[in-house]
Amino acid sequence: MTLAGRAAATGLAAIAVGACGGQDAVPRADSADAGLTISQTIAGEPVLDDVAALYLTIRNGGAEEDTLVAVQTAIAGRAEIHDQVRDGEMVHMRPREQVIVPADDAVVFAPGGLHVMLMELTAPIVAGDTLVVDFLFARGGSLTARVPVVSYGDLP
Repeated sequence: MTLAGRAAATGLAAIAVGACGGQDAVPRADSADAGLTISQTIAGEPVLDDVAALYLTIRNGGAEEDTLVAVQTAIAGRAEIHDQVRDGEMVHMRPREQVIVPADDAVVFAPGGLHVMLMELTAPIVAGDTLVVDFLFARGGSLTARVPVVSYGDLP
């Protein structure tokens, strides 16, 4: 990416973070047609400069399962779904291509398990910011959520 392209991307990401407001934003997105809701969203302030973790709950009130297939946000060059697995004393993060959300059930993304890694951050994010994040589903289309950022120590 050229220097001008990086500057434009950084400017857009800063607008996306700054324009989202603060904690007044409701961290929830609904898709009534598919019965999907996203709630309990939270992102940890990065411990490293260009990586942050995001947690949430996806509820499927519909009669058919749906599948989370991608996550996107202007603040990150990449957003990947990961699962944390223990192998004896070692803990590993493993990328997931998708996450099935069963009908009339919920999937929780929480520390120590499923989470979204925001990588290659295009601008700094700090506690008090609100991120705009799009979640793409196979059946339910796209849901947009406003995700508050907290200090890493304040994560659940």
